[in-house]
Amino acid sequence: MWLGEVFGGPKSYSSAYGGYRRMLSQHLGKGLTEDRRARWVSLITQSAEDAGLPADPEFRSAFGSYIEWGSRLALENSQRGARPPEHMPMPHWDWNTAAGPPGIRISAIRPASPEVEPPPSLPGADEAVSFDKHVKTLFRAMDRNSMKFAFDLWSVEDVRKHAPAILERLRAGSMPCDGTWPAEKTEVFERWLTTGMQD
Repeated sequence: MWLGEVFGGPKSYSSAYGGYRRMLSQHLGKGLTEDRRARWVSLITQSAEDAGLPADPEFRSAFGSYIEWGSRLALENSQRGARPPEHMPMPHWDWNTAAGPPGIRISAIRPASPEVEPPPSLPGADEAVSFDKHVKTLFRAMDRNSMKFAFDLWSVEDVRKHAPAILERLRAGSMPCDGTWPAEKTEVFERWLTTGMQD
């Protein structure tokens, strides 16, 4: 839940446990060592592999960067006499790494001529917005793959569950990861959310 929230998913950790302050309490006074920190990094990296998280270099660069950063903070905060700040916001990691966002690089193993995705199906002004006909078409396969660690953008149940947070990210321009949506696409998603989120 912590990693999902850090990478822009639902705020499950904050809701269930209270966010940063709770995580901090799990490290204070533990006296972690560098060997234990490195072992944890190794295990969480293997867990990502076992869970089937994306293997592309850009995703792994961002994921590994956070794991290194967070585990080194935990090591520091666990030492005797450490006085970390008690009231900090939850960290929010993004794709602004040297490698760039997932999918931005031309892959050496991707087929040379990827299929061109059809344009989204936008509803008329008086047409009811449905998930299958309109909303699902707003999200590309690349968008879906970049968020699969948290939820599935092509699942009506998942998108309903996370719709307010998705809309917030769309408005802020932090989703999808490679650029801001045009206003008409965001408006379609908002119409769907505010008119009952039909299948």
